[in-house]
Amino acid sequence: MKKIAGFSMFLLVCVLFAFMVNVEEAISESTTSVVINDGSSESEEDALLEDSETSLLDGIEDNGEAVRVTIPESADMTLGIQDSDNVMPANFRGGDPDSGLVNALEDVYYVKHEHSLIYEEDAAKLAENTTFESDPNITWDTKIKNADGTYEDVEAPKNTNMAADGGEFFLPGEYQIGNSGARQVGEVPSVEDEEEGGEATTVTAQQSMGVKVHDVTAPDLWIAFQETAGSRAIPQTEEELIGDLKTNILKHAGHPFSTEPTNKDFEVKSFIFIEEGEDNEELKERDKEPWDKTARVTLAGTLFNEDGMVDVKSAVVKTKLLSKEDQTRLAQVVGGSDHDLKGIFVRRNVPFIFAAVATDNGDRRKSAGIDSYNVEARLEYRDGSPVEKVGDAYLFRVQNYPVEEHKDQEVYTFIARAKDLSGNVTEIAVPVYVVDSQASFEGRR
Repeated sequence: MKKIAGFSMFLLVCVLFAFMVNVEEAISESTTSVVINDGSSESEEDALLEDSETSLLDGIEDNGEAVRVTIPESADMTLGIQDSDNVMPANFRGGDPDSGLVNALEDVYYVKHEHSLIYEEDAAKLAENTTFESDPNITWDTKIKNADGTYEDVEAPKNTNMAADGGEFFLPGEYQIGNSGARQVGEVPSVEDEEEGGEATTVTAQQSMGVKVHDVTAPDLWIAFQETAGSRAIPQTEEELIGDLKTNILKHAGHPFSTEPTNKDFEVKSFIFIEEGEDNEELKERDKEPWDKTARVTLAGTLFNEDGMVDVKSAVVKTKLLSKEDQTRLAQVVGGSDHDLKGIFVRRNVPFIFAAVATDNGDRRKSAGIDSYNVEARLEYRDGSPVEKVGDAYLFRVQNYPVEEHKDQEVYTFIARAKDLSGNVTEIAVPVYVVDSQASFEGRR
């Protein structure tokens, strides 16, 4: 009986062992196979990968520990100028389309804008499970390229905390616009553990762009007339007259040298100033938008008064669009009996010379020293042929004024024209009258 009882115990142990093995295998199979919607199965590695991705989104791993979110040190940024009719094509004025420069016009208001993920409202677009801990810190800077290729600040960098900035470019040239931003980004706290997020990280973004600003203002034109002082010898040569003009242009920052009739210089020289105009509290004539640009014409001296008196007068003319494609402008001054500039009155048998200098507009008066400007000044007969000098000066021997009394005499016209490097033009055409030199003219005895 004892042997039978022992054998029964042995069979019971074997049955229990087999049952436990089957249970363990069943459990093992349930953990190594995952059923998906289409009835197929994935490996344990794929299932764990899917579980891992889900846990990253939730900020919690399978083991319940919080995942540290990776916050980038910097974010990409795009920078540009808002599209408008005043943003010119890439090949504007023969420009290189591959240069990457934005073509803009001077004296026009532009809106500069950028985009970066650090300026979004939701930090999740920058990195999952993050939040912005502060407002963005946004700084704009504008630099202009010098002749030697270096850049200098047009104005000090300004912290606007705005993702857009507006303003005008008052000088033609090549600019570099920069935007830099910084913002504190932190991790979203774990909801399950109610933990605080990690330390905030400073994320930065920066970008710059090049802008080519084009001159759309007619150049300034400076003309000087020099008569003899009662003798046949001209006090100055044309070269010396040009030198005096350039010196005074720089000295007076591109404004008329004087507008006072009592100026003694006007008794021996006469001037025509065609320039962008005044810029003070009363008159804002400079840096107007292209379609509103004007030119101020100032006459000073004895040659603009039929009686030989020192005269100073000034008027404003509206510029014209010279080329729509190139956005160039024309400042045109016409003289005559029904105009403010009635004429140029020279004395019979008195030699005289004249000289003309052109400069760029605005504050770029240093261009007075540039010889590459296309400047011409001449006297023409009625048929357009040029009047030649007599020796080293111009000299008229026959009176033609008053016109009503000398209808048979030749008609002369003084013409001056300046074209800047951008294609803008300033020109003047005014009749020249020869008056009786025997008359007693105040200031010209």
